[in-house]
Amino acid sequence: MKTVRLPLTFDAPRLAAELSSIGPHQWVKHFNTGGYEGDWSGLALRAVDGDAGRIYPDPTAVNYADTPVLERLPYAHEVMAAFQCPLTSVRFLKLAAGSNILEHCDLRLSSHHGEARIHVPVVTNDDVTFFLDGERVPMAEGEVWYLDLELPHRVENRSPEDRVHLVIDCVVNDWLRPLLVGDGAAQHATLQEASQVEGPLVTRPLVLPCGLATTIVEFIRSVGLEVVGGDVPHGSALPGVTIDRGRLVVDADRLRHPGDLLHEAGHLAVIGPARRGKVSGSAGTDGAEEMMAIAWSYAAAVAIGIQPAVVFHDEGYRGGSQSLLGQFADGAYLALPMLQWLGMAYDDRHAAAHGVAAFPAMLRWVRTQEAPDPPT
Repeated sequence: MKTVRLPLTFDAPRLAAELSSIGPHQWVKHFNTGGYEGDWSGLALRAVDGDAGRIYPDPTAVNYADTPVLERLPYAHEVMAAFQCPLTSVRFLKLAAGSNILEHCDLRLSSHHGEARIHVPVVTNDDVTFFLDGERVPMAEGEVWYLDLELPHRVENRSPEDRVHLVIDCVVNDWLRPLLVGDGAAQHATLQEASQVEGPLVTRPLVLPCGLATTIVEFIRSVGLEVVGGDVPHGSALPGVTIDRGRLVVDADRLRHPGDLLHEAGHLAVIGPARRGKVSGSAGTDGAEEMMAIAWSYAAAVAIGIQPAVVFHDEGYRGGSQSLLGQFADGAYLALPMLQWLGMAYDDRHAAAHGVAAFPAMLRWVRTQEAPDPPT
């Protein structure tokens, strides 16, 4: 299912009363200014490094901590404690009266990827409408909702008051998983199992919609990965792109962002050769492989000569694209030690010692060993 109302309820007026102690200057304007009309802002209760100024989640971060703001909101702290699962980003998000959040999708923000975003409406009314995959989701104050936000969604606030939600990002564990029964995870697993039994997806000639997509596919094929055309089912992690038995399958009619091809190709490239040909659907939720795929796709964009923003676009990486682009621009190459360990790239020191170019140049584009010795 696309949505699940969890069997929990909280005191929304109490949360709203606590928020009244927070001055307007402490709310941080949402960074994705192209994704909304009007005013959209956040108040971080838990963030990377406990930084209250970072109202967005970072897919590469591991050090989430409570912010100083949380100390002033004891009931909000109680609400968070009710979730017996690891919490990453926790924020109040406020959509001002008369404002709209434009339709978008959040990459990999779905329970079958091991992460769930929970919404608790704090201040809302009937003139606030949340649409998920074209259908309205009627969320009332104090209710607790899981939403599959990989699907297209948008919000319209036509009321005279600000809409406020408490938004909690969770890691799916044995406590949370039973509460999400029917959220699509079981269906996803069934489809995965069926793909292993019934054989590969039916393929067809690949005719791409633009020259950029063609250039990217030619590069992926040139490094030894297979790309075919096919009918990608609705609900794939990235629109119009999936993996079938080690092949990248592209549905040209549904492909939204050509740069997504590089991200999924990156997953295939960094998977060990023994497993690569067996992977279908999602490439998995291994955090190390996800980070390596991100680094690989950045290196590929540089090699092709396209702007990295083609890969790290505003609809991807749970809103963390700008953070990733900033890190790469500063030379902070996440996952480079892992790529180096696999013999796929070198940092500056090892590159100088071997007389080759350093990352983002690659020594090899596809992983050839399962667990090689670290480079010397």
